[in-house]
Amino acid sequence: MSEWMSDPARRKLAWVILFRLVLDTVLLGGTAFWQVGVGGATASIASTLYGVVLATFAASLLFLFWLTSGRWMKGLAWAQIVLDVGIASAVVAITGWSESVFVFMYSLAIVEGAILLFRVGAAGALVLSLTTYILLVLLEAPGRPVVLSLFAHAGAFFATGALATYLAEQLRRTGERLEESESDLAAVTALQEAIVQSVASGLVTLDADERITFLNRAGEQITGLKAEEVRGAPAAQWFAGLQEQTGRDETDFENVRGERLRLGYTHFALCGRDGAPIGRAVIFQDLSGLRAMEERVQRSERLADIGRVAAGLAHELRNPVAAMSGSIELLRSGLELAPDEARLMDIVTREAARLNDLVTRFLEYARPAVPRRVRSDLGQLASDTLEVFANDPAASSIRLERELGPADCRCDPDLMRQVLWNLLGNAAHAARWYNAASREGGRVTVRTATDPDGWARLEVEDDGDGIPPQDLPRLFTPFFTTKERGSGLGLATVQRVVDAHHGTVTAGPGTRGGACFVVRLPPAG
Repeated sequence: MSEWMSDPARRKLAWVILFRLVLDTVLLGGTAFWQVGVGGATASIASTLYGVVLATFAASLLFLFWLTSGRWMKGLAWAQIVLDVGIASAVVAITGWSESVFVFMYSLAIVEGAILLFRVGAAGALVLSLTTYILLVLLEAPGRPVVLSLFAHAGAFFATGALATYLAEQLRRTGERLEESESDLAAVTALQEAIVQSVASGLVTLDADERITFLNRAGEQITGLKAEEVRGAPAAQWFAGLQEQTGRDETDFENVRGERLRLGYTHFALCGRDGAPIGRAVIFQDLSGLRAMEERVQRSERLADIGRVAAGLAHELRNPVAAMSGSIELLRSGLELAPDEARLMDIVTREAARLNDLVTRFLEYARPAVPRRVRSDLGQLASDTLEVFANDPAASSIRLERELGPADCRCDPDLMRQVLWNLLGNAAHAARWYNAASREGGRVTVRTATDPDGWARLEVEDDGDGIPPQDLPRLFTPFFTTKERGSGLGLATVQRVVDAHHGTVTAGPGTRGGACFVVRLPPAG
């Protein structure tokens, strides 16, 4: 029943049916009961009124079934008007014709017509009531009092019809304006909701008691929370770091997924129509990627400055080192040296060669080659590089594992082989040479795949001791190394090459307790 009661037109029809039942039961039933109490000739009138009441109940029951069907609702409205005019005529004829006290029931039928069908319904009910009442008067013995009664009641019918029509039309216009206002309000509310939900920044609103009242879709994505779950909860439970203050600020934030983010946020007050504060709102954005990019740019700028200065210095070092190395070789070939002297000569020659190699590698870092990017499969490049690296002495005590999938990108194949070679060398050095329990060699795993966003991914993971947290910020800095005789340029060169490809390289813990380096390159398209 609630489905059809939700429709205003059906609701009016239902109220009219209910009103008729109550009115006829009270008026006609009460009159019939009084007539029975009087007795005599009027007892027949009472039984006739009881019949009208029963007929009204039967017709109302039929109308209820009609109403639930949901069909021909306008026809149902006209049927109810005709029924009420018919009931009024029957009651008037039974209770005294033109002198009946129930002539006012015609006016009720006219009001009902105005309520159900507005002007048309009121006019139809008025014509039907006048026609029926005139016929009843003509059936009664004509005379001046009857004619006067006819004119009096007809005037009352017209007045009732005019007033009911005016009020019904005013009600209809008011209802239409209200519906238009509700429609406009719904459209504005929907537009506001769409705008708030579509902005890329998170938005959370709080009431005067600092409880969450709203969280938009971007806020859900950043925080990992669900609006329906946190609505009504204290804001301090989830947003303790977003302190209320003037201006813009930033804070570290850990969402429910365990991700540590850098949030920028701004507060503003929410006020009611009278200007009184009713709460506040916070707009926040995830600045983690922006701050990481700023750090990379600053690091690149610092390294570029270092590179420009050191490149000239390296050239100046290379010449005297070459002269020293050549002079030592000449002295060694022209002199008879004692064993200790020969050992010292070997040390000088070896260190000069190492210094020359260091200068060469630093020059490669300071002046990296411009990438010659072509469409390549990172998985195939890794496979080719692993075939060569397997014969390197550094790989003799480790087990190389491959999980190579297709990973299309645009890169310089030679430079990416150099990147992978440096990562493999570091992983081989870090891998445990012998597992304490099984006495087996360490493992180095190389993986390639295509990420859901289309970027190519290269991972090199070892099962060594991992990277200490305090070393992570300096890991790609030139000359930072944990090796006894390392140059500290391998990972710095990796960083420069990957940056030149507009990619990213990160380091973190691996799945087996060691370190895992991840290189991501833009898609080939």
